[in-house]
Amino acid sequence: MGLLSEAGLDEIVGTGCSACGGKRLALRSYVDGRVPLLGGDPVGAITWVHDGEKFVDGVFEVACADCKHVLFGADVCPRCHGAGGLATALATGNTWPVPATCPRCGLDEVNYRALVPVRTTYEGRRADKPRTTTELYDPGFHGLRVDCADCGTVAELSDRCPLCGAAAPLRERPGD
Repeated sequence: MGLLSEAGLDEIVGTGCSACGGKRLALRSYVDGRVPLLGGDPVGAITWVHDGEKFVDGVFEVACADCKHVLFGADVCPRCHGAGGLATALATGNTWPVPATCPRCGLDEVNYRALVPVRTTYEGRRADKPRTTTELYDPGFHGLRVDCADCGTVAELSDRCPLCGAAAPLRERPGD
């Protein structure tokens, strides 16, 4: 489980901002996204492939969208909870190879799954769609799995944390 539980987020949402009383919250999280690749190059937009539990699991900041007062913040790695890992994750680029083809069958179309930093706002109902300015080769984007339409999952990063590089084993995530 992440440092912020669903119950903890519900409490923050229910209470709102302790500084100004506002109810519109800005959330920052690391979530799973899928990028279609053709020959190793992106050929489409990121598709978000997380559920609510995984979104909350990756939350590293909740702030008032109006006055910017931080209601929850964590500087540990959102994936493994390694000390100082958030700064490392946001500042470093992807260290896991982006394949030009499927390593099993050679098909040049694969889906590359990654953890990507996002922002969203919440105001009393469903959160807005996650938004990111981070792309495949930008700092903060961290690959963790390759899927082929013919072969299924063909590669998955499991020997270290995809965000901060800490050695495995990693803590369980919801839905894993």
